[in-house]
Amino acid sequence: MTTRISAAKNKPTALCLFLTLWLLTVAHAHGEQKIIVNQSVPISDPDWIYLNQIFAMQIRKWPDDSAIQVFTLPSTSDLHREFTVERLKIQAHQLDRIWNRMLFTGTGKAPTVVESEEEMLEMVKSTPGAIGYVSGEYPVSDVKLLSGAQE
Repeated sequence: MTTRISAAKNKPTALCLFLTLWLLTVAHAHGEQKIIVNQSVPISDPDWIYLNQIFAMQIRKWPDDSAIQVFTLPSTSDLHREFTVERLKIQAHQLDRIWNRMLFTGTGKAPTVVESEEEMLEMVKSTPGAIGYVSGEYPVSDVKLLSGAQE
C-alpha cells in the first residue's frame, strides 16, 4: 500500500516535469523569427514599436514614401502567434481585432495572408515594399533581413 501511495505522489511531479519540458520545447520550436523585407525597402533596424505599427496597418508607407505591403501567416498558425507576442508585443487576437475594426469602418485593410513560410518568402521577394516573417531556421535569400527589432 505504501508503494502505491509513494508512486501516486511521484505522478504529479513527473507530470509537472513533463509539461515543463514540453512547454519549453513548444515555446522555442521556431526559435527567433526572421523579419524579412523586399530588397527595395529603405530601412534596416526598426524598433518593435515601429514594426507593431506596420503590422497593425497604422503605418502604410516606408520613409521613402513607397507603399508597405504586409504579409502574415494565418492567425491560427503557431509561428504567427509567436511572432506577434515575441516581436510585436501584442496577442494575435488583438491584432485581428485591429484589422477587423479597420475593415469594418472602411479606414484600412488587413494584411495579405499566405499559407506557408515558402509562400511568405516568395511573396516578399516578388513584391516591392513587402514585409513578412519566417521562423529563425527557415533559409532565406534575395530578401533583406531586418536587424534589431527588439525592445
